[in-house]
Amino acid sequence: MNRAERRELSTYGPAVAYGGSDNPVAAEAAKELYQSLMMARPACVVFFCCVDYDREELGDTLAELFGDTPVLGCTTAGEISPMGLSPGSITGFCLSADHFVVETTLLENLSTFSERGAYDTVKDMMARLERRAIEPLAYNSFALSLLDGMSIREELVLSALNEALSGIPLVGGSAGDNLHFRDTHVYYDKQFFSNAAAIILVNTTCPFTVLSGHHLVAAGDKLVVTKADAAKRIVHELNAEPAALEYCRVMGISLDELSSTTYALHPLAVQVGDNYFARSIQQVNDDLSLTFFCAIDTGIVLTKMRDGGLVAEFEQRMDAVVAEIGEPQLVIGYDCIHRRIEAEGKGIYPELSMLYQRYKVVGFNTYGEHCDAMHVNHTFTGVVIGEATEFSV
Repeated sequence: MNRAERRELSTYGPAVAYGGSDNPVAAEAAKELYQSLMMARPACVVFFCCVDYDREELGDTLAELFGDTPVLGCTTAGEISPMGLSPGSITGFCLSADHFVVETTLLENLSTFSERGAYDTVKDMMARLERRAIEPLAYNSFALSLLDGMSIREELVLSALNEALSGIPLVGGSAGDNLHFRDTHVYYDKQFFSNAAAIILVNTTCPFTVLSGHHLVAAGDKLVVTKADAAKRIVHELNAEPAALEYCRVMGISLDELSSTTYALHPLAVQVGDNYFARSIQQVNDDLSLTFFCAIDTGIVLTKMRDGGLVAEFEQRMDAVVAEIGEPQLVIGYDCIHRRIEAEGKGIYPELSMLYQRYKVVGFNTYGEHCDAMHVNHTFTGVVIGEATEFSV
């Protein structure tokens, strides 16, 4: 069906479908997901799954069920399904070929990543998409990224992708593994990969907008990174003291309290101009150094942050989005694992989950969020897709 024939249609099927399953058996969960995502003309399927599933069984079943439809996905630190926050599940969405044109690619072997190679790959994707586009490329397209969350390559990859995309917005997330920090994967072309990134380039007739932000407010205290291993994202010293000890002193906590919950409830951020970008701690090491989820280096100044209202801030942002493009059909959401842990620690988990359900968020808890060239933490980043419109002339 060519573009002129599409314009003659007076009605269209659903532009998106979404669903999920908390069945603990991988093959059965895949079947239940497939049943919720089936549509006449799928352009692509994206899923997010608990790391506890048997990956081979899950991948093989998805490949068999969806056939030639492009299917991409990743393991997570928690899933967000149509039922809200849904750890221990698989969730996903399908985009209809009546309203979306999609090109995909996989960047393998990120340990030997080539910026020039990635740039050329994305430019080739854009050229293919432009030939098939159903709307002008520049203003009606966005890119999604799924990246191995243990690769420590996000900043390099995102910088190259952002340059190649020439203004097309990029959003995404780093795959997780339920805070084990051992085994994160992306799924592409019917198999799971580590040390890789899957990229999806989307052109659409639907209105959409990108959002990325956090609820944190500066509390004033500063910590200077005085010794770090940037390549490994490890901080050895803060304010010329052992990093873990100085972090505990500034936060008013003891060393034996350090945990994922502590890091989520006592965040840090880097100030750039008037904006603050969170830099979340992943874990404490035996030598009292701290490993971070994001880029960190000697000389960086970290600011102690406080809670500015997680639920209220997200609701305000979504109110603004609805005023701009109307009620969403779908929000593709990349939500930092520390936001979920914070919500659990402060007893607002049910409220946050209900809010995600209300706005049709489908996504996952990440080891880092991607927005254009930035790799950030403690944020909600996503694409809000509005109701489908007629194809333009």
